Amino acid sequence: MNATEAQAVVQSGIQQMLEDPDQWRQWATTLSRFHHYSPGNVLLIMSQMPDATRVAGYHAWQDLGRHVQRGEHGITILAPVMRRREEEAATAEPAKPAPPALVGFRAATVFDVSQTQGRDLAIPQPKLLDGAALVELIGSLSATVGVPVLMAESNTMGGANGVWRPSEGTITVARDRSPDQQVKTLLHEWAHAVGVPDVAAAMDRHRGAEEITAETTAYVLAQRLGMDTRQYSIPYVGHWAAGDPAKVLALTQAVSQRVQTMSTTLEQAAQRDPVIARALGMPEPQQAEQEQEDDLELEA
Repeated sequence: MNATEAQAVVQSGIQQMLEDPDQWRQWATTLSRFHHYSPGNVLLIMSQMPDATRVAGYHAWQDLGRHVQRGEHGITILAPVMRRREEEAATAEPAKPAPPALVGFRAATVFDVSQTQGRDLAIPQPKLLDGAALVELIGSLSATVGVPVLMAESNTMGGANGVWRPSEGTITVARDRSPDQQVKTLLHEWAHAVGVPDVAAAMDRHRGAEEITAETTAYVLAQRLGMDTRQYSIPYVGHWAAGDPAKVLALTQAVSQRVQTMSTTLEQAAQRDPVIARALGMPEPQQAEQEQEDDLELEA
């Protein structure tokens, strides 16, 4: 598959998300495993190997002590082509060369870990959370989101599960909801706080687009945290987009940006918070320190 064909697959995938609600959910599920990839590349991975869990290039796998098995067909993604533009290079100061600019995309091939053999890898695997683990997670998330998180009865919020108030910079979560619902609500309101951090941003954002973005982002993060999302309800993007692929593309970009921002925050928090580390399937802080010490001893 060349770059032109890959772009066509992306466009086809966007059209399918307009027509089939399950395609939007599948894209979000794939994004939960590849949150560092662009929305288009997530679509490409989903279309070629929906069960993929970790991908890398042929030589990158070799660097990790694994090799691609004979006969495996790779997954095509789009890699950016960066180049200094000639007119910029000609006028750039000698001491300050012009930074490279994106000039296009090329087809690149990656392989899923299931297509390789070799050294065992420590791949994060979130554990299914329930009961007391979810109660612990609420406390850890509340300390991580970066804005005050308040608890109140749902009847003080008109029966809502939670609310983000950009004018006050606070999230409120209904205390009379189950721990499962409280975590999902906190993720949803956190997604609002990231995307519409103040009143001006909230006024500029279409309400329908914002709700789809926040709920889909929360769905992706819930999966990353090991929550059961089988009954998770996310809005049907096709109703809001009304047949416009450009609107779907914009939503994928908004969701992807927020997922990346929130995932980075969670991964940083996991380095000091064992509750979040366990939820993400990452080594707990003391365990990570011990592994690092062991590595240093081996090197010595």
